[in-house]
Amino acid sequence: MQYSKLVNNEKKQKKRVGRGNATGNGTYSGKGLKGQKSRSGFSLVPGFEGGQLRLIKKLAKLKGFKNHNRTPNQTVTLDQIDKLPPNIEINNITLFDNGLIENPKNPIKILNVGKLSSKRQIQIKKISESARKSIVKSGSEIIE
Repeated sequence: MQYSKLVNNEKKQKKRVGRGNATGNGTYSGKGLKGQKSRSGFSLVPGFEGGQLRLIKKLAKLKGFKNHNRTPNQTVTLDQIDKLPPNIEINNITLFDNGLIENPKNPIKILNVGKLSSKRQIQIKKISESARKSIVKSGSEIIE
């Protein structure tokens, strides 16, 4: 093995495997004794298991498509809106300020769970059909 003192800016030389005894790596040139990995021209395919059927080929293929960039609707019920203070316009900012939704930029949908007891002004685009009917029935206004 070669010994050299490294100066501050010098890098240690990379070990050259399989280049003979002269490199100081011993009789087998740093490749060990026999076997597939010691031969010249060896290259390993990722997932290769020595001739055994690869794990990735044993697994079932998934059917269909899953969109990882999907932004799911944030749901708000009529009961939750009814608990908010009266005489405020219901929009994404007021719902976020009152802790009913996590992100004011993601789409919001109002679902028909419960009833509205007071008149409200609602400024949200997505409202289920049954929720829309009960909002109009309560005398509330939907601003679009």
